[in-house]
Amino acid sequence: MKNLNKRIAVVGATGAVGRVFLELLEKNFPGNKDLHLLASKKSEGKLISCGDQQFKVKDLSTFDFSSVDIAFFSAGADISGEFAPKALSQGCTVIDNSSKFRREEDIPLIIPEVNGEILEKINDPIIISNPNCSTAQLLVALKPIHDLFEITRVDVVTFQAVSGSGQNAIDELINQTKRSLNNESTTKEVYGAQIAFNVIPAGNLEENDYTDEEMKISYETKKILDEKINISATSVRVPVIYGHSIAAHIKTNKKIDLPNLHSAFEAQTGLDKYSEKDFLSPNPLEHAEGRDPVSVGRIRADLWEDDRVNIWIVADNLRKGAALNSLQIMERIMDK
Repeated sequence: MKNLNKRIAVVGATGAVGRVFLELLEKNFPGNKDLHLLASKKSEGKLISCGDQQFKVKDLSTFDFSSVDIAFFSAGADISGEFAPKALSQGCTVIDNSSKFRREEDIPLIIPEVNGEILEKINDPIIISNPNCSTAQLLVALKPIHDLFEITRVDVVTFQAVSGSGQNAIDELINQTKRSLNNESTTKEVYGAQIAFNVIPAGNLEENDYTDEEMKISYETKKILDEKINISATSVRVPVIYGHSIAAHIKTNKKIDLPNLHSAFEAQTGLDKYSEKDFLSPNPLEHAEGRDPVSVGRIRADLWEDDRVNIWIVADNLRKGAALNSLQIMERIMDK
């Protein structure tokens, strides 16, 4: 049994990612914990369970972060921008799941299976940023390819579940589905178009006509894996509750050796490989939702060029894309 020797705060404890983090925390560190659950004033006093313990939610705005060692933030960029520096100033290491700090050069952006060695070189307290959910699963699968063949370009299409937009988006999909099946009119609050029985662009449009979701993947891949990799993304939101999927076309500097690539995938920590003959696997419903590993399949050499390969990747966006990655960062810090 692992020993949780740190005092932990969870900011956004009442949200979808916060609850998954608590589930994973209990799974990996069963037993009593020095845990502080934080949210807005309106949630103060609410009881939330973690294992056999119950904790009262505390008001984030008045919390003293000097009473904890590590704070996990998953309450949006605005909250992180206001309270993460405060936590740091009070001697607390911050693991932030928002987009707030990802582009800041002096703040590490970490996927433990890909660039976790960076954590060995830094001393806490510090702010550590979690990548975008699509980036996290993508780079776990790209790392073995890059190590073997040196990736030069990647083109991806992401198929992103609505849970990436929060609980309101989940509720909207369910309500729109019910009303559509009953031939009733639907309302749109989270997305600008109906998501039930539909596929729509994911994210908000930027000046270059790419969405912020697409640009996150490009920037974060360069920061985490290799700045020389050119990557172009098209991100779409699909009527799936949990589990992002990615179709990736990869160009490398060397000829692709599929047997070696299969072996590398099998050896990669945090990655499950499926046979290319099992073309229905992996899929988000059966191989992502509620599961920790990233799954890769549909591994095919390009039809025309021997330095290219196509793969299909799925993962639970609330786990490896958010809560699990944060927990793995915390474990690496604790093991130092």
